Amino acid sequence: MTAQIAMAWALAGLVAALALVLLSGRIGRERAASWLVVLGLVVLALEEPLLTLFWSVAGPGADRDGMATLVTELARAHVLDSAAMAAGLLVLLGWIALTAFRRGERWAVGVLSTAWVVVAAIVVTTTLAVHGRGLPVGPGSGFGWEQLAVGLLAWFAGLWVMRQASMRPCSVSSQ
Repeated sequence: MTAQIAMAWALAGLVAALALVLLSGRIGRERAASWLVVLGLVVLALEEPLLTLFWSVAGPGADRDGMATLVTELARAHVLDSAAMAAGLLVLLGWIALTAFRRGERWAVGVLSTAWVVVAAIVVTTTLAVHGRGLPVGPGSGFGWEQLAVGLLAWFAGLWVMRQASMRPCSVSSQ
C-alpha cells in the first residue's frame, strides 16, 4: 500500500464518519452512534490485526514488512494467533455496538468506552515507543497514523453521539 492509498482510505473513513454525525438527527442518534463505532472498528481492524495477519503469511518478497520467512514457526504462530484474536475481539465489539449499545444499554456503553481507552493507549504507546507511523514522534518513518486517527475518531464520535442521545429530554405525554 502506498501513502496515497492510505490517505485516500483514511479520508473516505473521515467523510463517512462526518456524514454519520451530521445525519444523526435524521437517522436516529442511536443508529448513527452504533455505525460510527462499527466504522471506527473496521478502519482499525484493517490497519492493525488484519494487516498483521497478512504480514505473518507474506514473506519479504511480497511485502517489505512480510515476516513469514524471517521468524521461526513458533513466532509466526504467535503473531497469527494474536492478530486473529484481536480481529475477533473487534468483531465482538462491533456486535455489541450494533445490539446492546444501539439500545443504549449502560453496560455496552461502558464496555465500548473502556475498550476505546485501552486501544487508544496502545496505539499512542506503540506510536511513541515502537514506530512513529509517519508522525514526527518515536522511531521509524512511513505512514499509517491517518487510519488509526480516523478509526479512533469515528469510534469516539459514536460514543459522543450516544451520550448526546442519552441526554435528550424525555417527553412526558399526559392522558
